[in-house]
Amino acid sequence: MDNSTMSRALPLNGISLIGLLCFVGSLAASDIGVRVPDGFEVTEFAGDNLAHNIYSMTLDYKGRVVVAGPGYVKILIDTDGDGKADTAKLFSEFPQNGAQGMYFNGRSLVCVGDGGILRLKDANGDDKADGPPDVFLKLKTGGEHDAHSIQQGPDGWWYVIAGNTAGINEKYATLPTSPIKTPRAGVIFRLKPDLSGGELIADGLRNPYDFAFNGQGDLFTYDSDDEREISLPWYRPTRVYHALMGADHGWISKSWMRRDGYFDMPPAVGTFGRGSPTGVVCYRHTQFPERYRGAIFVLDWTYGRIHALPLRPADDTWATEPELFMSGTGQNGFAPTDVEIGPDGSMYVCVGGRGTHGTVYRIRYRGDSNFPPEPSLPETDGKEFQLAQILTADQPLSSWSRARWKPAASELGPSPFHAVVLDETQPATSRIRAIEILVELFQGLDADAMKTLAASNSTEVRARAIWAYGRSLSAAPDPDVIQMYLNDPMPIVARCTLETCLCMNDKQFDWSKLIGSVARRMGGPDRFNRTLAAAVVTRMDEKFLPAVSAEATKVGPRAVVSYAIGWLARSTDKTR
Repeated sequence: MDNSTMSRALPLNGISLIGLLCFVGSLAASDIGVRVPDGFEVTEFAGDNLAHNIYSMTLDYKGRVVVAGPGYVKILIDTDGDGKADTAKLFSEFPQNGAQGMYFNGRSLVCVGDGGILRLKDANGDDKADGPPDVFLKLKTGGEHDAHSIQQGPDGWWYVIAGNTAGINEKYATLPTSPIKTPRAGVIFRLKPDLSGGELIADGLRNPYDFAFNGQGDLFTYDSDDEREISLPWYRPTRVYHALMGADHGWISKSWMRRDGYFDMPPAVGTFGRGSPTGVVCYRHTQFPERYRGAIFVLDWTYGRIHALPLRPADDTWATEPELFMSGTGQNGFAPTDVEIGPDGSMYVCVGGRGTHGTVYRIRYRGDSNFPPEPSLPETDGKEFQLAQILTADQPLSSWSRARWKPAASELGPSPFHAVVLDETQPATSRIRAIEILVELFQGLDADAMKTLAASNSTEVRARAIWAYGRSLSAAPDPDVIQMYLNDPMPIVARCTLETCLCMNDKQFDWSKLIGSVARRMGGPDRFNRTLAAAVVTRMDEKFLPAVSAEATKVGPRAVVSYAIGWLARSTDKTR
């Protein structure tokens, strides 16, 4: 959160006029100091008497709300099931400077605070940490521009986001597959499932507090603005980014942030003017109306707002028409810091920060059921029913959801998931989840499966398949497989292939078969594919560059410019 005015004015930047008019026409007054669209109900789940000055929130493996602030991590317990917490149980007095990111791995809490990534174990399951934390990785925490959110991604790796004063440098890129070698400013990085070995996957951020993965596995974050330059021509607003692999998000210094049109900028899917970005979540449940399913929700601490960004595919990225979803009213103060989705589909939002009062709100949809009902699972035998439940699990990346589907998936083994992935009659969403489960639990997809899936009738499945191939390789990838997906006619598949190329150990790979395909992507019509193809040039062994240059010349001026940018980045960004 950045130093800023606490005005509650609502700037119109990034909000579609149609969405705003619909919102204004449907607001329902609330007696607890917030407003939401018509049909939604907001209740106070917990007040300041249970948790003051809340920095962050998560849901544990049982689906209970857990909040953190200076010197405490507390489990908020609803003993009578009335939708309101009755007690707060102290899980730990660590981290003492307040966790700004938390995720439960079973009964153990992994969090960011007290100078590192910590693990607080609860071996006996008594809802109390067994003692002081284990420290897995030292990094700067506690400040508003230091390390923040930590989550387990769809590949089972740990993803961490950090601001521009966190001091994340080249020493954190300990794996040869790291897309970025020498980071600048704020970063997104990931660690192996055992928290050893790291890759820097994006940089150039100012101060994003949180991030989320959508159903296609793409990562979104909400970065802060250039508030000192408000009203000046070069002011840059808060932006929601689709964080491409290896992307530079454009923050250079206090008075210099790049415009969205820079060649190497990632997609900005939403802009919101002045604000202080905090929590981010993707709604992957069914309790909210259909238009919110798969939407990214982003929180603004300064202006007391939550925006909803329903996503739709747009060539090699995503587009949206943002909607103001929740805002504060009156004098109660609404400074949201974090957001989570519960097992029943409720949204939980906490407030706090800078010594302010703490509250947790619960948001549910209570309007008419004017959206399609959820399809019932087919009548099947026990194992098939279990498989269907695993593949349709709500909020599958959350701690509470993983606690349900992971043991069941491990018991079934990889074969049923392989069968779903290759079955063209299965829904794309189920096949994508099967791919992700194979990556997280069963070593992913082999070259034979990849060659079969290259002809799949689902664009989304092909895109997720090439992602999986890059996340589960134990040896050099097959150039023939990479080429099949790089030549795919759909921009999103090519984009995922280029991102996979950025995460390969280039010392083990023969690029000769891909030179023509990379050159065509450098000169193609899709902007972000051109950006990624130029970045791939930075990963190639120098001996391949003359051939790439020659191919780019054949393709045309666009490819030549893209190649030149990639060639220059080899020395100026010290990527090798």
